[in-house]
Amino acid sequence: MPWLFMYMYGLNTVTYIPLLLFGFWPWPNATYAINGEALSYSEFWFSGAGPLFLVFIGSMAYLCYATAKGLGWSRWGNLCYWSAIFFLFGYGSLVGIAVSSTFVVALWYYIFKSLKVNAYYSSFGVSEA
Repeated sequence: MPWLFMYMYGLNTVTYIPLLLFGFWPWPNATYAINGEALSYSEFWFSGAGPLFLVFIGSMAYLCYATAKGLGWSRWGNLCYWSAIFFLFGYGSLVGIAVSSTFVVALWYYIFKSLKVNAYYSSFGVSEA
């Protein structure tokens, strides 16, 4: 498996699983805050932040599964995932957007033109995109 995909697996395992187990545990005295406004546990769920995060975790787990199975659309899923991270880090400055765009172009080249990634997907019978 290509190194970027293995890194994504490790990142998801180390961060999302503990958040899923401890961040959404129904602690009776827990309070949450969104933009400095204190929320109770039920208000946190009704605000939409809790379900949105669970949908994000589920989609990332499915993307990891699709990458492990070599499904063709997982290339685009990985590109969108990492591009969103790069653009979020670069948001707010022209230099940050320029650097993020450079990283996204390099990422596109890695995912779609790299010999190792193409060999990985061709081992599952997926043709080059």
